Amino acid sequence: MPILRFLSPFALLCLAATPALSQQYTVKNIVFDGKMPYSQAALEAASGIKPGDTLSKDQLQAASQKLIDTGAFADLSSTVDGPAKSITVIFKVKPQDPARILTASFDNFVWYQPAELATEIQKTVPLFDGTVPEAGNEQDAIVGALKQLLSSKGVTGGSISVESVAPSSSQPLRVLEFRLTKPAVRIHSLKVDGMRPNFASAKDKLVQVLTGKAYNEGLLPKSLQSVLLNVYKNAGFQAAKVTSLTRTIASSSDTTTDVDVSVNIEEGDVYRLSKLDWAGSPMMSTEAFNAEADLHPGDVASQKTLLQSLGKLEAAYRRKGYMDVVVTSTPQLDTTAHTVTFAVAVIPGEVYKLSAVSTVNLNPTQKADFDKAWTLKPGDIYNESYVTDFLKNNSAVRSLEGLSAAFKTVADPDAHTVELILTFAGAGTTPH
Repeated sequence: MPILRFLSPFALLCLAATPALSQQYTVKNIVFDGKMPYSQAALEAASGIKPGDTLSKDQLQAASQKLIDTGAFADLSSTVDGPAKSITVIFKVKPQDPARILTASFDNFVWYQPAELATEIQKTVPLFDGTVPEAGNEQDAIVGALKQLLSSKGVTGGSISVESVAPSSSQPLRVLEFRLTKPAVRIHSLKVDGMRPNFASAKDKLVQVLTGKAYNEGLLPKSLQSVLLNVYKNAGFQAAKVTSLTRTIASSSDTTTDVDVSVNIEEGDVYRLSKLDWAGSPMMSTEAFNAEADLHPGDVASQKTLLQSLGKLEAAYRRKGYMDVVVTSTPQLDTTAHTVTFAVAVIPGEVYKLSAVSTVNLNPTQKADFDKAWTLKPGDIYNESYVTDFLKNNSAVRSLEGLSAAFKTVADPDAHTVELILTFAGAGTTPH
């Protein structure tokens, strides 16, 4: 879902100037008053002014607006102090709410190493530190920087997509994904070193599946590193890591770029579960969570089984309307005993309510029967389990017997509401 761009409605620009400063004045110092995650140098570069500059009042106002436009500030005001030939510019700043900051993921810009890419972007986007405000102009500025960097490598006319990705239990960060869509970057060949012989079959299958597919080295679970490491982590190798990843461009055209990829994996040891450490909540107690979990103390610490267990906890929150819930698990490794404790935590988000229910393809009799049987009404807390249970058991409504059904939701994250659309198919329905 693309990120909406807007200027902070509460950003305040109140440049106070004395009559002596009504024309031109010289900047001696620039002060940023407020706790910020950015360096002084980065903030000065983002403002476009520096000590020693001679500026007009309008130019100082423009500098304030440049900072506001980045989206990095929840509030900003500016004042000046001192004689015209030696003023101090004071920006009173308040950092943006962390909930409105996303982690950047650069999926397939294979002409640059990740650290090199970040350094180059910072040259034209001074406040870039691996994160991006969801509002403001930094997203567009980064896209512009990426296109310039690609052009310097001979890649012109490229297309870059920008997409926000909601957190999940397998990726708890709010991610902004930058991907080069033209030319499409594909895996031409894949060489994986470090996999033990008993993983040879799994490795061969992965190489076969991934070769020819889109290349991705970003932060998401679908990245090449994550896909390869899942083979190990599902077998309990919780400390497995990619120690090197190299890519070489095999061929390139206006439409496609093929890369040869070589990966080395350090597997470590098999870990067994010591504990799933969940403190409990009104949605699911510690005892209930442990009883429903698929992973138990002493079991091989399989990532797949862990996620299945966390899914039970996530479902308990979703039944109470917490549609944005994210369940996290931080591994705490005992490298001597080769055991792991997963510290389980929940970020619940807000409760969502049902805004509307609509059905597709039901005839009047079926619709009337559905309305009688359906009890989740607009205004109620949305319960996804109710929906899935109803659709599994709709044979209890005689006119719906034998029909198949699917549903989709349209969430409004600002109003915290869910619109539900149920589509039925089968004999007796009225296709739309």
